[in-house]
Amino acid sequence: MSLRNCLIIITIMLALQMAMAGPNDVVFIVNTENTTEKLTVAEIRDYYFKRKRRWGNGESIRFIDRTTGPLREAFLKKYINKSTSDVELFWIGQKLYSGDSAPLKEASDATTMSFVSSLKGAIGYVSEATILRKNIKVIKVESEEE
Repeated sequence: MSLRNCLIIITIMLALQMAMAGPNDVVFIVNTENTTEKLTVAEIRDYYFKRKRRWGNGESIRFIDRTTGPLREAFLKKYINKSTSDVELFWIGQKLYSGDSAPLKEASDATTMSFVSSLKGAIGYVSEATILRKNIKVIKVESEEE
């Protein structure tokens, strides 16, 4: 195999690796007016499932979820520990029995950032590679062991 072919293969492999890893790295974002600096995985679950509905300052929590895709799959697997179908069934049950609706779903990092930047109580997630807009900050998420 020639050096040129080896370089082409290596370049393709690196590009594939970056494409596969990038969208799966979830970063949680909030409005810069939110005083929260860190959350636990348990708190993320509580906010997502609406077991906790207010931030420490009393502001209503508005969780912004994502539509189907690799980023949402990574979020559900790592933070919610449920499959897409389990989550959808949960929210159908909530709507029927308590009237609670699933979090608003957005299709892109850009629309998620738009909601978070305009709503003080919003929390959402974007891919790690996203360039953040003004009025948005990243929230550190501590593992359950910390």
